[in-house]
Amino acid sequence: MMRGLFGHVCVVALLLLASELAVTQTQSPGNASGGAAPNAGAAPATSGVVYRVGGGVSAPRVIWGPDPEYAEEARKEKFQGTCVLWLVVSPEGLPRNIRVSRSLGHGLDEKAIEAVKRWRFEPAQKDGKPVAVMINVEVTFRLYNNERIVELDHRANAGDANAALELSDAYFKGKDVSKDEKAGYQLLLRAANQGLPKAQFQMGEYTADRGKRPDDYIVAYMWYTLAERNGYKQSKKKLKELAAGMSAENIAEARARARNWPDLPGGTSPQ
Repeated sequence: MMRGLFGHVCVVALLLLASELAVTQTQSPGNASGGAAPNAGAAPATSGVVYRVGGGVSAPRVIWGPDPEYAEEARKEKFQGTCVLWLVVSPEGLPRNIRVSRSLGHGLDEKAIEAVKRWRFEPAQKDGKPVAVMINVEVTFRLYNNERIVELDHRANAGDANAALELSDAYFKGKDVSKDEKAGYQLLLRAANQGLPKAQFQMGEYTADRGKRPDDYIVAYMWYTLAERNGYKQSKKKLKELAAGMSAENIAEARARARNWPDLPGGTSPQ
């Protein structure tokens, strides 16, 4: 019997140059059951300037993100997929103005919104101060029939970087789960952004292997540098090999990104 669970939920910030947009934030946080959230008593912002991530504006981070429920209609039809939501994260770390950017249907858009309303974030920052930012959030609904995958999924969503890495490998290889490079990449990036050296090294490998532009190699060099910094010995050889084909300017940029990490995480998304 197939069990309906959520493969992963990930935040994808709009990595654009910083820009300002005046908006009125009227979306109130959800009151769905599931326990009190951190920051639940914070007063919501009502208006102000909203930024995009980049150009000195850091990305917000989820600090409390309860899973959505699976819509019964979708469960019966064994329907899976990803819903993309657009929202503003306030300076208090609260979700505002949630809208569907890419619809999934089958009742899952509504379930995604219900869950994200309850999320709490570490807010974005600009010049050391919390600011409101616009981001996209991908909420992926998956049905599993393998207990190992179910367990890894729960642990990954609870913040276990090693579980996220193991689940990433399962998706890349199609082991006990349908092969899905995008899901594998997102889980790998999550584990790398959590500071797991092996995941950071693998992000370097993934990005270097797919490299088509100078920036791809800059990002790969950044990840190898972070992995080496965290004691992953294989990174030293990879850095030397990669540097042989890079300009001094690109190497300097990669090292600068590593110094500024985790405010500037990055990677090459699968097409």
